Amino acid sequence: MAGCGGGVDGSPVAAERWDPCSITPEALEATGLDPAYRDEGWERGIEVPDWGSCVFHAPGGVYSPYGLSVLSSTDHTIAEARAKPGNMEGRDLQIGGRDAYMFKTEFDPAIRDCQIALEVPGGVVVFNALYNEDDGVDACEVVLNHVNDLESAVPAASN
Repeated sequence: MAGCGGGVDGSPVAAERWDPCSITPEALEATGLDPAYRDEGWERGIEVPDWGSCVFHAPGGVYSPYGLSVLSSTDHTIAEARAKPGNMEGRDLQIGGRDAYMFKTEFDPAIRDCQIALEVPGGVVVFNALYNEDDGVDACEVVLNHVNDLESAVPAASN
């Protein structure tokens, strides 16, 4: 007569939040961002415990035409980005075989933004191009190009 083994004791392990500032300088340079600039975390005095944040600039430093904000969370999902009422012009994408969702918000009247939420194990990573020049460049093309280039730096689902 065969028996069954007992269960496994212990608690479930929470997914570890990926650090968006872990994107290498080489990957940043390859996608056209300034590898020398990264702004880690939130502004002084602001705490957002459910999101990790890192901002990168296009070449030109503070005079660059845009920044790329990368947020990471294990407390939020891509489904929330799809359901959020303030997210406009949303469309579903596949990037590197992953579920993704592109959308715009009314971030600031002086800034055109476009965001891509990318599914990761146990959460979501959101890339946001914050374009501050009115030169006809489509912020969605900018963020899509960067996400295609940087997707391999983001944790993949384990098989």
